[in-house]
Amino acid sequence: MKRWFGACIFVLGFIILAVSLFLPAVAAQTPRLKIKTKHHDTQEEQKAQQIERLAQQYDLKKFTLTRDILIERGVISHSHPVLTLNLRFMDNDDLALSAYVHEQGHWVLTDRGPRMNSGLFDDLTHNFLILDYSVPSGDGEMKSSYFHIAVCMLEWQAMETLVGPERARKVILWKQSDHYKAIYAIVLNQRPQVESVLNRQGVRW
Repeated sequence: MKRWFGACIFVLGFIILAVSLFLPAVAAQTPRLKIKTKHHDTQEEQKAQQIERLAQQYDLKKFTLTRDILIERGVISHSHPVLTLNLRFMDNDDLALSAYVHEQGHWVLTDRGPRMNSGLFDDLTHNFLILDYSVPSGDGEMKSSYFHIAVCMLEWQAMETLVGPERARKVILWKQSDHYKAIYAIVLNQRPQVESVLNRQGVRW
């Protein structure tokens, strides 16, 4: 009886181990990214490898609207016409991940189309009357700075899903000290109001 019980425990342990090793591969369902580098130099290739690794480590399926990614040194990361990431945050995976989902967040808005974005813009300007959109408080342009409120909120929500609330908030706090300072301040200090706007306008991942 003892021998039979011991054998059962051994088999059960083996099954648990096998399942634990198999689950990460199943969970990571990021669509295959089509990553290119602009200048094909060593640093750009390293950045591309970082994004590939993060795509394997995290399930980015929900947060990947475009699979075409360009890595280019010396530019400001941007979403259109091709999602382009610069070489920042190669030493910080959380910040690199946040940059990825931030630019994907812009694709959420473009997928909604001009009509819905008009309502979103009106709702944002009505609820957040004063926004300093000059750099580094905003992005230098009024309308896109207001839209950035929605994008930064989507970024925060995505990061909470991917790395948890504590690490996600740490990322947003760091970014608020670095760029889009007024925009991230609104997202941090008035999150319920921002999420209410997004919910009313149907803006979600």
